[in-house]
Amino acid sequence: METAPPVSPAPYALQPIALVPATSARQTRREADRDRSRILETAREVFAVYGLDVTLADIASFAGLSVQTVQRAFPSRDGLIESLFDEALTELADAADTATEHPDPLLGFLDFLSESGRVQSRNSGLRMLLQGESTSERAAATAEARLLPALNRLVERARASEVVPSQMSPADLPALQFVMSNLNEYAENVEPELWQRYLAILLDGLQSEPLDCDLALPGSGPRALN
Repeated sequence: METAPPVSPAPYALQPIALVPATSARQTRREADRDRSRILETAREVFAVYGLDVTLADIASFAGLSVQTVQRAFPSRDGLIESLFDEALTELADAADTATEHPDPLLGFLDFLSESGRVQSRNSGLRMLLQGESTSERAAATAEARLLPALNRLVERARASEVVPSQMSPADLPALQFVMSNLNEYAENVEPELWQRYLAILLDGLQSEPLDCDLALPGSGPRALN
């Protein structure tokens, strides 16, 4: 009668696997999600007030969390910037598309510039990102890729409808936004809505004839800042 060959002993002893209870894993995920939401909300407020120069350590301090907790959720500040402004960039791109579809090309163009001005006047971090002041090249590239196609469509329609000069380029729109952004930074602590006055003056100056719509001129000009 044949016998089975002897089985060689295992080269190492098998160790029992420590299983993590499902409830513990779910609790860990909930805590991680809660921390992530807290970090994003804090970063949104901090970036809006102080711009993009704050560090992960600053955000951790404002959020009441450890730096390690913040770094687990966002290993780099660039990643946090991208996640935070992704929604805002999408909203601006959607606003540009909505403006492009406005029945009146001029009012659509004005609506977008006004909305863009309002958004940037409330958010220093977004303003810096759109101006290219972010230290994150990837975040800046993402902003350009997300917004530029929508801005191109908006300007091309306005130009075709002759509500802006024919020589105006889609690249001029970010430049106009840059002017408004710097005015926001200049006046935000004294007269936050002053940018609307100069937006109206600037747009009126683009026309060969005075604008046939009511553009309010809030504020009293630079004297208000003295």
